[in-house]
Amino acid sequence: MKRILLVCVFAFVACNVFAQSLPQFDEIKLQKSKDYKLAEPAVVQTADFIISTPIDKNTDTKTIAAQFLMKWMDGTPDFTFTLDENSTRSFLQNNELMMVYVASMAKYAIETKQHNSKTITINAIKSLLAYINDPANNVKKTGDLKELSQANDSGRLESFLNL
Repeated sequence: MKRILLVCVFAFVACNVFAQSLPQFDEIKLQKSKDYKLAEPAVVQTADFIISTPIDKNTDTKTIAAQFLMKWMDGTPDFTFTLDENSTRSFLQNNELMMVYVASMAKYAIETKQHNSKTITINAIKSLLAYINDPANNVKKTGDLKELSQANDSGRLESFLNL
């Protein structure tokens, strides 16, 4: 009996810990400058969800979450985000990896209060590479992704991205 109770308690706790809930995006107003600042905790929560979810899981939910992040990134007066071809060419055709990249940019900027777009880009790419290199995320490494990873490993990420 104790074992059954213990298993049930563990299962309940595990479900609550691992089942991340997302903010109610339709309740978050992004109209005035102060709205964007107030939304930052929701942005980080959303980014954490995307970054912690394997590439082939919850794709519809991640798409909605990424749309919220893009709307916030486009309107926030506090940070400037640059999505240029040089930094995204290795994964530009992969929407799921683009979502992780966007989430990484937003999360890094908010958590570090970093305003330099070059620094945000480099650190977002490093976060993306950590995601790609984690087997639990089920990312198939293309030749371009391998090159990006090798550039990072050899300390030439910045020059590889032409930053």
